[in-house]
Amino acid sequence: MKTNSLSPQEPVAISRRDLLKGGTAAGGLLLASHVLPLPFRQAHAESAIPVVAQDNVVWSMCSVNCGSRCALRMHVRDDEVYWVETDHTGDDQYGDHQVRACLRGRSIRRRMNHPDRLNYPMKRVGKRGEGKFQRISWEEAA
Repeated sequence: MKTNSLSPQEPVAISRRDLLKGGTAAGGLLLASHVLPLPFRQAHAESAIPVVAQDNVVWSMCSVNCGSRCALRMHVRDDEVYWVETDHTGDDQYGDHQVRACLRGRSIRRRMNHPDRLNYPMKRVGKRGEGKFQRISWEEAA
């Protein structure tokens, strides 16, 4: 039931056929925009290449409370872990298995970089349970 009137009192009904035709046309345009090289997209992509600082890959281990101590490769940039991956070296064949860390272990960077994490030693200065602490040196803590 199509109506040509655009008054707010009468709703415009769209047939299923018209909806499918419109969706197919929109999907085709979207696909064509990603497949065909467009000059404005290439210029934008070339100018958006970031300058990456030198990365450092450090081997570590998972420290969550499961006991496995899976190997982790920490990717460090500007003294901060920005990406954690599990062991993918070797052939991973029977008898020479790769021990791959679980998602909990690979999310360790979120705990390491969390703003509430303590990065220096503290000493309690108030009564127990008051929550009063003072920052101390590493030598004083030892």
